[in-house]
Amino acid sequence: MSLNLLFLTKLLPRVNIIGGPILIYHRIKNLSSMGHKITLISPAYTEEDRKDKSLKPFCERIILVDSNGGRSHDEIEALHKILNRPRSFLTGDGAYDEKIEEALKLTIKEKHFNAIIAEYSMMGQYIEANYDIIPADTMAIISVHECYTKALELRSEKGEDINKDGIKELFNYEFNMYDTADKILTLTREDSDTLINYAPNLKNKIMVVPHGVDTGFYVPSREKSRIRKNTKNILYLGNFQHYPNVDAVDNFFNYCWDRILQKVPDARFYAIGFNPPQQLLDLRSANVIVQNGGDNENVRRFYWNSDVFVAPIALGTGFRGKLLEAMACGLPVVATSRATFGINPTNGKNMFVANEYAAFSEYLIMLLKDVELRKRIAINALALVRKFDHKHAAEKLEQVFIETQG
Repeated sequence: MSLNLLFLTKLLPRVNIIGGPILIYHRIKNLSSMGHKITLISPAYTEEDRKDKSLKPFCERIILVDSNGGRSHDEIEALHKILNRPRSFLTGDGAYDEKIEEALKLTIKEKHFNAIIAEYSMMGQYIEANYDIIPADTMAIISVHECYTKALELRSEKGEDINKDGIKELFNYEFNMYDTADKILTLTREDSDTLINYAPNLKNKIMVVPHGVDTGFYVPSREKSRIRKNTKNILYLGNFQHYPNVDAVDNFFNYCWDRILQKVPDARFYAIGFNPPQQLLDLRSANVIVQNGGDNENVRRFYWNSDVFVAPIALGTGFRGKLLEAMACGLPVVATSRATFGINPTNGKNMFVANEYAAFSEYLIMLLKDVELRKRIAINALALVRKFDHKHAAEKLEQVFIETQG
């Protein structure tokens, strides 16, 4: 059965982007290879977005909407009064854009779709606002990469000055939006449970469709010289416009780095990713490197040139695809349990998991000092990561469409 699918994305899911949008790229690529017809509506923030051709072979139509993502305080307040949506839905990546809304309305008038998939809850606002004009036989789906209410509550619990009324407003809007959708996708069972705990009525709408990894591209390095040199390179990688990634680097630097240097003085820490803020750039030193990651070829090279991947995640929800990429490239991983949602590793076999930073540091020190331990964990991690190939995830997503159509 060939389906017509319309994707709404908050960032253009081009092949050379870091972070969550690469999941959407592979969803589109693999669904296209299965014979489904894809239309994409996405904001274009950069010239790189506008010039990108990586999605062209997999989409019947790509509608790019020029956007800058930013609004002044006064503009946000004015929109807030008109639309009655949380301010976080009105600024930043995927913020409300009337041109995207108009593109959606026009597109569903021109063509019938079996399903509309809003990737990221931010894009679910277009499902909620336009549900009455979506045909009854078109499935409206919100793909939840992160529960925004839970993410904000976690930041508040960590000590940020976050207005409780703001959290309540976000909760009311976010879960009303989910209630409007026909189906909700989560990346992990943990995220499914989170949504159900907030709103038990959503239980029958939620399907878990996991993240994946391109196991044909992310492979262990064939170069053996790095192992013989016995380097001590530690890597963290992420999109630093997503605050939990900034917080993770701060956690590592503040609670782990000095402990590690005491035992492994020649260790080097690389924090690589999109748009690192000044607070991370200020951490740079001879053995702390903070920089932009570049395209996926460069990212793979960073994995290959590293010895251990760390994920000291304390905030946010969702699935950390970078762990799968690191594991597929032959890197042992030390992570908090929050970072491993959806992966279900076995501590000490295919990954080390610790929520206390003293234990986190000790695991890392063990790996840096013991090349054979690194090899053993990496081999076991490879066996686990093969279960998460993007093709398997796309097949699960296809099954959601088919079952609902039936």
